[in-house]
Amino acid sequence: MLIIDKKDVDFLVTSSLVGEVQDILKRDLPVIKCIVDTVSKTGIDRVYFVACGSPLSAAITATQLFDLYSHIECRAFSGFDFLDSTPLSLDEKSLVIGISQSGETEEVNQSLIKAKTHGAPTVAITNTADCPMAEITDHVVAYHAEAIWEAHLLTTYAFAYEIISRVEVDAAEITTIYQQLSQLPAYLEKMIGVFEEPGRALGEKASHWSFIYTIAAGPLLPLAYKEGIISLLEFTWTHGSVLNASEFRHGPLEVVEEGVPYIFLLGTDESRHTTQRALDFVKRYSQDVIVFDYADYCEELHPMLSPFVMFIPMEWFCYYLAIYKDHNPDNRRYYGGLANY
Repeated sequence: MLIIDKKDVDFLVTSSLVGEVQDILKRDLPVIKCIVDTVSKTGIDRVYFVACGSPLSAAITATQLFDLYSHIECRAFSGFDFLDSTPLSLDEKSLVIGISQSGETEEVNQSLIKAKTHGAPTVAITNTADCPMAEITDHVVAYHAEAIWEAHLLTTYAFAYEIISRVEVDAAEITTIYQQLSQLPAYLEKMIGVFEEPGRALGEKASHWSFIYTIAAGPLLPLAYKEGIISLLEFTWTHGSVLNASEFRHGPLEVVEEGVPYIFLLGTDESRHTTQRALDFVKRYSQDVIVFDYADYCEELHPMLSPFVMFIPMEWFCYYLAIYKDHNPDNRRYYGGLANY
């Protein structure tokens, strides 16, 4: 086990997370309302998020709000996908929202430039307004935070609410979700305090696994990708893959056997039974299973808020998984040389 002061690890954002969420709720959600007020004057028929990595996973989560609670078209693109397969419908009625912590992500910035050539209004969601992305776009949301998963979920959810509530006659459900955002700081603070030790124990258990399959569905599937691909591969150097529980019976179940490890993320939304079905099958044949269940933490919150809350146990788990593998999650072999990729 690596001996390290966790206060010095940039990967671990738990110490600043609650305060940053409170600041975004107070400072940035009103900014987003003003932006939507402005772009709505010319009419918005569709929304395109453009991002990469963790920001893309957050954006994909927010697209589900549009799918579930509105008739507005919304898609989330990785930067190169947007450039290589630009939607034919991209025009002045399309709101294009780029997301990047640094504001320097090459393909996202190029996508925003392309969007502007089609007459689309553009927004930058980024850490500070002093970055190339902010110079490109018409509007900027600078959230000033290191807990980027929470920051990107909060801001994309706010855009979804502000847009949907203006055009849908019945916006009661998404209004409930939006109102419950104010309750998140208390829940997140509680989770940070109670889950470090369980996260440590689970991280130690998983440190003996050479690879991990991560399985989820519904609003937790993008978080499963963020954790099962981005965090496990990039920060813990653990081989793995993410599986959609909805597709589990169409291929993945064939490799279930003793010694094959799995992580399941269970939500309280309508997809729960789908993930539970896959979990029940895996448990017949493998003992190497870890389950993170939203119902165990705060079932009283809306199911669509599960990605905010479930991030905390996954954050502790991935941190201690890396530590028990004698790896500092801040150490990466190639990321610093990404410009040469």
